Amino acid sequence: MNETLKLINRRMSLRRYAQREVAPEDRDRILESAMRAPTAGNMMLYSIIEIADPTSRARLAETCGHSFIEQAPLVLLFLADMQRWFDYYEINDVPAHRRQEGLDYRTPELSDLLMSSCDALIAAQNSVIAAESLGIGSCYVGDIMGQAETHRELFDLPPWAFPIALLCYGHYPRDLPRRRASRFDRRFICFRDRYTRFAADDFREMLSGIEAQFADVLRKSGMNLAQMTYRGFTGSESRLEEARSVRLLLHDWRAES
Repeated sequence: MNETLKLINRRMSLRRYAQREVAPEDRDRILESAMRAPTAGNMMLYSIIEIADPTSRARLAETCGHSFIEQAPLVLLFLADMQRWFDYYEINDVPAHRRQEGLDYRTPELSDLLMSSCDALIAAQNSVIAAESLGIGSCYVGDIMGQAETHRELFDLPPWAFPIALLCYGHYPRDLPRRRASRFDRRFICFRDRYTRFAADDFREMLSGIEAQFADVLRKSGMNLAQMTYRGFTGSESRLEEARSVRLLLHDWRAES
């Protein structure tokens, strides 16, 4: 196994950090690596906000529900960003030119949001691998898509800049063991030529390890794994807030279109 594959395989989500700053040159390498990520049409449909202000970090720790956001030496917010290009188009009279040509002027639609989200997430993952190569761990915080009103005000986000991922980075503590999270067997994730749906026996096999791990919790709760997972994640208060927030962001995205 080469060094890149070793690096990918040993990475874990890091939520506790050594008392050590991320050196400026390492920060620059992480950002430069993010910006070298594949991007649609080389348009770089994303923006990155470094969150250095302690007050903003403390607020994020509240809204996202994770205290380690305050403690991380480096915090980056990745935005799916169509605003920059459409500001450029407006400044350079593209709407008027389209009208002169007898053509419609199309503003960002949901397809553009999906494309720019892909750009942003690919850049984010490039930064994660670059950081890992420097001995700097990271953790994604998906809760950034919740609390839209607060986050929009906090970072002065216009309608076509969508907060898609928050990443915290820091050096691994020396006393922290590397424990990789388990993953499903490949046959349940990777298919050939067409999608595969599963029957009850397949799900039992896929989730047998997790059911064994949480056997006592399941027994005490009186729930099966599906019921517990739905209550704790899919149907949880944080996911409901995230759904409300994203509906608002999508409404405003489309309202500007």
